[in-house]
Amino acid sequence: VGPLESEFGWSRTEIGLSLSLVALGSFASPFFGAMIDRHGARKIMAVSMLVFGLSYLARPIMNDIWHWYALGAIQSFAMVGGAMLPVGKLIGLWFPKNRGRILGITAMGNNFGGVAIQPAVALIISAYSWRIGYTAIGLFGLVVAVYILLVVKSPPVTAKDPTVENEIILPDYTLKEALSTRKFYAILVAVMCGSFTYSALLPQVSSHLINKGIPEVSAAFALSLFAMCGMAGKFIFGVLADRYGSRVSLIIDLVGQAMFAFLLVYAGSGVSIWFVVPFMGFFLGAFGALYQLIVMDSFGLNHFGSILGVISVTNAISFFAGPIIAGQSFDITGSYGPAFEITAAIFIIGALALTF
Repeated sequence: VGPLESEFGWSRTEIGLSLSLVALGSFASPFFGAMIDRHGARKIMAVSMLVFGLSYLARPIMNDIWHWYALGAIQSFAMVGGAMLPVGKLIGLWFPKNRGRILGITAMGNNFGGVAIQPAVALIISAYSWRIGYTAIGLFGLVVAVYILLVVKSPPVTAKDPTVENEIILPDYTLKEALSTRKFYAILVAVMCGSFTYSALLPQVSSHLINKGIPEVSAAFALSLFAMCGMAGKFIFGVLADRYGSRVSLIIDLVGQAMFAFLLVYAGSGVSIWFVVPFMGFFLGAFGALYQLIVMDSFGLNHFGSILGVISVTNAISFFAGPIIAGQSFDITGSYGPAFEITAAIFIIGALALTF
């Protein structure tokens, strides 16, 4: 943000507005989901990552704020087709018996990116320039696109035999059939409520801790624990989902997020940050795997992309409302505490929706 502000004179508000463009990708989710179901995940992932890489390679030549916004919009679409929708379907096809565990391990890559890739890019920017940093991200996107084309494949289609012992038989709903069920809307509400964790809570954790008087070094270390415990949460809840079901696991996860989001309000003043922050990361991280698993378990894989794509449209609500809730909380009270309390209540609503 700083280098862009210095070079172009853009305000932080103008630069930060590009984060709201993530919501645009949510509106494209039904289209990408249908394309994945029709053409397979591999092709859509490869093309999406190619576009993602090219959009970052174009950033060094931008010279106007609308270029920044246009490229941000393109990247929001590319991330839907490259990461948000296709991974769950591939995992479900390849690993039907332990898909929760494997999806949890796969989703740990998001945390690894935050722990390893983001600091590496920040180091490149500080050592050279923001243009070199964005070029590095673009080249990495192209490498990933080539990797997907060479390595990623869908398993061969074989007929299911229900007489075979331990054969995994998933339901097989079309989008139209899913829309006529009560559980579709229960899951939709739960996923929408759970996604507030990414917009109203996660971006504010560091600032909240520092605002509570926690030293910056301690806050940074706490966030590292937050990310590492998020990786553990994905794996452990993936195992629990395989054993006890994704619905029960997601209810537990949302209740856990609610409890520790509330306790996070008092972190550093009555509640140890070394207790609340790691557990908040643990439950927050698990959500990234569980919301895909519950769609898979409830409606099957043949139309997984289309169904999850429609459900993902509701992410636009959280990505739009979450920053407003957090911003108003801080502007009015000087604290993110009220935003975390509201978010905790939203998590409880999501958990309750799954009980109907």
